[in-house]
Amino acid sequence: MNPIERFSEYLIEHSDTISKEITDYNVKKLEIDLPEEIIQQSINTNKAFLEFLGDTLNLSKETVAEKFIKWYKARQANRPEYQFSHDELASILKPYAETRLQLIEMMTKISIAEGLSTKEVVFVNNRISYLLDLSITETMIEREKLANEENSRNQKIITELSSPIVPLAEDMAILPLIGEFDYERSDHIMTYVIPQISELRIKNLIIDFSGIATIDAEIAARIFNINKVLKLIGIETMLTGIRPELAVDVINTGIDFSKLNTYGTVKQAIIAYGK
Repeated sequence: MNPIERFSEYLIEHSDTISKEITDYNVKKLEIDLPEEIIQQSINTNKAFLEFLGDTLNLSKETVAEKFIKWYKARQANRPEYQFSHDELASILKPYAETRLQLIEMMTKISIAEGLSTKEVVFVNNRISYLLDLSITETMIEREKLANEENSRNQKIITELSSPIVPLAEDMAILPLIGEFDYERSDHIMTYVIPQISELRIKNLIIDFSGIATIDAEIAARIFNINKVLKLIGIETMLTGIRPELAVDVINTGIDFSKLNTYGTVKQAIIAYGK
């Protein structure tokens, strides 16, 4: 048995003891108290990491990277979720560099004790650092993915809340537009709001632009298309809230709004509808 194989065997046999030692070192560095179940999970994770290291030291860096990512994702998928505040998470991450250095120093002592050459000790330490870096990278990728998914969900909610149908009479309603009128908003109106308007048997719809800051050529084109779709399904539209500066923006787009029913305020549109 060569020194690397002997070292790998030692890691696997003593993974439990080493993982407890490194976890204890890390916990002592924390500024907060962790629940016992989280500490035990950390011990189990460190133990599994050492066993993986011992099992794969004979593999090339490319092969071990592929195996490690699969191993890491499988463990993350089965890991219980814990909610930490920003301050708690910062406290947990703060001693990471010291804990990592402590692990490297422990592995160096074990490597020397098991008769590894200087070159082999460097190889082991590089492999440990490489795997730890992979775990950080995968964690960042996963967190970015989750953040993007959360942002998408929030954006959907914001879009829905920013395009509400408000009934004003039996066959009349108002669609107040609030915030930025972008592709997502216009697509939401086309896909979800217009069918809802049709189901409510609304004949006249006031689209109020009081909450819109600017109107460019793209926005104007979308407004025009929404109006055409509504007209095709028998719904008359009245545009309100187009302030003087918005009117200038509309004119500058080159799109002709003169054939659309426009009013300064919602009140004026309601009065005109009543006549």
